[in-house]
Amino acid sequence: MPEPSFVQLVTQALMGANRPLTVAEIKARVEMIRPVRTRDPQATIRSAINSVPLAVSLGGRPAHYTWWPRHLADNAFRQPLAASDLEAGTLALNEEAWRALWPDFFAYSSRSSGEVTLVLADGPVLQARIEHLVAGQPIWGLPPTPALADWYRQQEAVPDDALIVQVLNVEARRYVVALARRVDRDEAAITTRNQALADAAEKVLRAARLSLPDFWLIPRLIAHDAYRHPLPPDPWEDVLRADLRFVLGNREVSLTEKLVNDLERDWAVPPDPWASPQPQGDRPSTGSGHRRKARSDEARRAWGAYLFDRGMDHLWKGWPLAAEAYYKEALRLDPGHADAWVHVGNRRFEEDWVTEALPLYERGQAAAEERIIGDPARYPAPFWLDVDSRPFMRALHGRGLCLWRLGRIDEARQVFAWMLELNPNDNQGVRFLLHDLDEGLSWEESAARDEERTKRLEGRKHE
Repeated sequence: MPEPSFVQLVTQALMGANRPLTVAEIKARVEMIRPVRTRDPQATIRSAINSVPLAVSLGGRPAHYTWWPRHLADNAFRQPLAASDLEAGTLALNEEAWRALWPDFFAYSSRSSGEVTLVLADGPVLQARIEHLVAGQPIWGLPPTPALADWYRQQEAVPDDALIVQVLNVEARRYVVALARRVDRDEAAITTRNQALADAAEKVLRAARLSLPDFWLIPRLIAHDAYRHPLPPDPWEDVLRADLRFVLGNREVSLTEKLVNDLERDWAVPPDPWASPQPQGDRPSTGSGHRRKARSDEARRAWGAYLFDRGMDHLWKGWPLAAEAYYKEALRLDPGHADAWVHVGNRRFEEDWVTEALPLYERGQAAAEERIIGDPARYPAPFWLDVDSRPFMRALHGRGLCLWRLGRIDEARQVFAWMLELNPNDNQGVRFLLHDLDEGLSWEESAARDEERTKRLEGRKHE
């Protein structure tokens, strides 16, 4: 009978342990069955650990490893409901709920079939199977299920409500599902839970020393017990995208500070010689997501200006993710940098996260008013022609567009009319936006019209 492989023995050691183990402890358990007589036994065990898909590192010195599905016990996850789910009786799972319901999905050869038991609150017990829902996209969940559709109707669920998915028995894949109504959200309590999730993510990313793809990050968050609480946080992407400590892109998460450090070290994009110069000395630290006391407000502002301009360098070179990292790092040092708030808002707007973009533009407007503008009615210089007023005007422009896209037409019209009053020269073209608003066009229709107009102008240039 052949000897078990080291991967099999490491799997057995981690599954049988009631606590996280170090490499030395895993090696000792492996050697109870098979001696490790390789040239470098520690490296052999580490290699085996890396080949076990359900093993994750908790960090530390020495690092401790754990079988992450064990940490799912007593976890709760928040699963937003979309209108399409309610209409069809489906459930398109977000990343966290998907991993909770099918933890061994990435185990490949030993992967289970995806069958789950869902105990619907005040409803039936549903035997279901997770399936691939959207061709060409990594979206998994429950296909159209009449019993689920009936339960949605019975619960009077509406879009933007959420399901709370609680783990009853990991091994049996048994979960309880309850409806959490949007109107009943305890914002203060959920904000606290979101902060705890973000703190856990920072700890995980600092231990990893590199950016992490989502399919590695989520098991580590679970292993750090970030979801072991009856009140789940918002989905991890929403939480981390809104936090200045993190940058998300291409299904990976990076720490803002570390990404900026790497970009500054490599200098693949040289700085604009006419932009804000790099201040002397080291950049002030911003540990644990909170600003430490810098040498002075002047130093923080100088670094904020430099980092923002470096973000613009990368934006103009077509590196929007790097640009966002610089904007966020600028804000971590200088939260009063209005244009940095505006440009993070631009990123969310371009990604169609309009509800997230709006408060960013509002923060940019407030920062500009506090630091530069004061009372706009008493501002002594001409708006827009005075360069210092442009962050304020850009914030208003972004705010108006968000209100338009969100269907808050009267508010959008008021913002654009105010911009035209402040700057009759209309360097930002809001008179065209007001015209389209008055014609009853949606933002999407206006944008399509503008794109068509641009194409016609480009075509005439080449005639």
